[in-house]
Amino acid sequence: MNKVKGSFLMKVLVHIALFLCGLNLLIGSYHILNYLDSYSASTNDFKETSEFQSKYLKYVERVAVYTDYREKGYTGSLGYNSSSMDLSELFKTDKEKPRYSDTEEQQADFDYYNAILNQPNSNFLYYVKNLKTGKIYYSSDLEKTLAALNKKYGSDAMDAYLESVRTNPAYLIINTKTERYATNVNRDYQYLNDENLRWVMDYINGNFVSKYVKPDESRGEYIICTTIVNSFPNHNDEFGFMYQEFQKLHDNYLNSLYPVPVSFLFLLLFLGIAITLSGHKKGTDTIIVNGFDRWFTELGFCFVVSGIILLSLIAYNVCLILHRQFRLDMYFLILLAYLILYPFCMFGLLSLIRRIKANILFENSLIVRFLKNLHLFIHDFFAQQNITYRVLAILMLFAAIQFVAFYLYNYPVFFHGKEEFLVVSAAGYLYLGYIFLKAAIDYNIITKEIKKIADGNLTHKIPVSPMNEPALTLAEYINNIGDGLSAAVDEKLKSERLKTELIANVSHDIKTPLTSIINYVDLLKKENLENDTAKGYLDILSTKTWRLKTLIEDLMEASKASSGAISLNLECLNLVELVRQSIGEFEDRFIDHNLEVVLNMKEEPIYIMADGRSTYRIIENIFSNANKYALSGTRIYVDIITDDHNVTVSVKNISANKLNINSDELMERFVRGDLARNTEGSGLGLSIAKSLASLQDAVFDIELDGDLFKAILRFKRFHIKKESGLSDSGADDALSRQ
Repeated sequence: MNKVKGSFLMKVLVHIALFLCGLNLLIGSYHILNYLDSYSASTNDFKETSEFQSKYLKYVERVAVYTDYREKGYTGSLGYNSSSMDLSELFKTDKEKPRYSDTEEQQADFDYYNAILNQPNSNFLYYVKNLKTGKIYYSSDLEKTLAALNKKYGSDAMDAYLESVRTNPAYLIINTKTERYATNVNRDYQYLNDENLRWVMDYINGNFVSKYVKPDESRGEYIICTTIVNSFPNHNDEFGFMYQEFQKLHDNYLNSLYPVPVSFLFLLLFLGIAITLSGHKKGTDTIIVNGFDRWFTELGFCFVVSGIILLSLIAYNVCLILHRQFRLDMYFLILLAYLILYPFCMFGLLSLIRRIKANILFENSLIVRFLKNLHLFIHDFFAQQNITYRVLAILMLFAAIQFVAFYLYNYPVFFHGKEEFLVVSAAGYLYLGYIFLKAAIDYNIITKEIKKIADGNLTHKIPVSPMNEPALTLAEYINNIGDGLSAAVDEKLKSERLKTELIANVSHDIKTPLTSIINYVDLLKKENLENDTAKGYLDILSTKTWRLKTLIEDLMEASKASSGAISLNLECLNLVELVRQSIGEFEDRFIDHNLEVVLNMKEEPIYIMADGRSTYRIIENIFSNANKYALSGTRIYVDIITDDHNVTVSVKNISANKLNINSDELMERFVRGDLARNTEGSGLGLSIAKSLASLQDAVFDIELDGDLFKAILRFKRFHIKKESGLSDSGADDALSRQ
């Protein structure tokens, strides 16, 4: 399961699926909301919309105005000349009609209505008959239809035509004589109502009255028939364009009803998977957070919100420019905006998830930290009443002085308000300044005096006579601590001295009879004992007594080294030569244990300032430890590494036994890597080496890596010139004194 959570490929696939689901949901939601913004969910036909009814009424009114012009004698070519004007621009022009001025302007108005109502292949058809005079006005597209009806039905042609329009999707028939009308258009939006149709009948009958027009009583009664062609075949007129837009919106709406909820469910599914995978990495069970996740929570939130707002503005302006310049479809604009915003929004969301998983959401919160610090401050305020109440009283006294100063500014007693305000206010600031400066001076004195104690002068006392509270109490406590430290150090030194003397005396007392035992064992060996068992006992006794002697000598040396009771003779030593000669001393023992030494060092001399005897003992203990505990048949690597300031001797070997112990514990006294204690070691060699190195201002340390044992000895390098006359004999002298 952890491999799946940490799989990079899995995360990529999930994010691709999440991106696609979000995009589909966004586009589908846009289609649904865009449709519902203009229409209701129950609207399934363009003829049921308010736009259609409004436009249809507008065209019926235009028929009335057009007929009025025709009755007044205005004429023009039927049909529409596409070269005369841009029809789209014509529809954008919404003149106030009719307009009464001179004859030329009225002719232009007539041409306007004539061009709209008689354009070829129009989706809107009209038929008007003056029942008094018998004049007929109709759409140019009806000429052939009406001719056929007249030929077939004669005087009944009009009735036949009116009956035929019943099959059309929308029609309106008005009889101004009976003042009745019939229509199949939905009248829920109240466009085709009695009031609007009464205006149409009055206008065409010549009963429309204004300051420019008088009633025309010579007009007859009219039959007005308007209808819409089935399926809106002409896409270029107003009805065709509106029909296409509606159908496009409606089809997109229907096509989005089911994909949107499905996309939403899949979006939740893949979002849950993305949240589950977030923070996991192959090869680890812990939650991995990046640098941004470690930002303060509020700072990260502000960054993400600001980024979203900025990117939203960028996306909006880019889409606006592209829409204006290139007329791109809304799908491309939504995709572009989504591509800009999605990565950053997902980055912020997954960062929030990782913070929650790693339990750092509130840990890195500035508000939480502020509340915690406030809680601690309130707790400390009441817990440290001896100082907080004192400071609070000082601040309240200062505030009271300032209040008095402002009061005197407005209501002076002796002088003008400004003078009294300055005097009292200055007194308050002087008082507050004195308090805080005095406290700062006292604490500065304490800091300087504590440094003297820290430098080792434990008997030093801090002068407390010029101090005020609370610095006075602090200084007295520090003086008492100094007395306690001095007594403790004296007791510690006395204890160490007694232990060293005890070890030395006991070791000496043990060494004297042990020497006698060794001598008598040697005497017994010189006797010609015939009992083989007795000879075996003597051999064992001889081995154990010599081992005991070595242990006592090591114990005495360890005691002297740890207590510093060794006199050092620092001299210039050639460390390379000293290491080489030490290896030579151990060569036979290494061969006996089947150990090979691999030496890695430069040929030129490397000098240090050290005690020859003690330094040789350190190196001897390191090689002795390797000889005792190294795995037979392996190599011992000796490296000497130098830089401008230090010289490091590194000795590495493979332990014969498991090193189930840490390095610090291994350098304690009487601790051995051979936990079974089957070897002849005393467990003091490494401890002695560390003490002797410390006395010479050197560093001795060990590192353990599995069964790899590494001893490290580091000295400060000493630089000399060849002409100074110093030789490389220091190492030889060191060895000769062993």
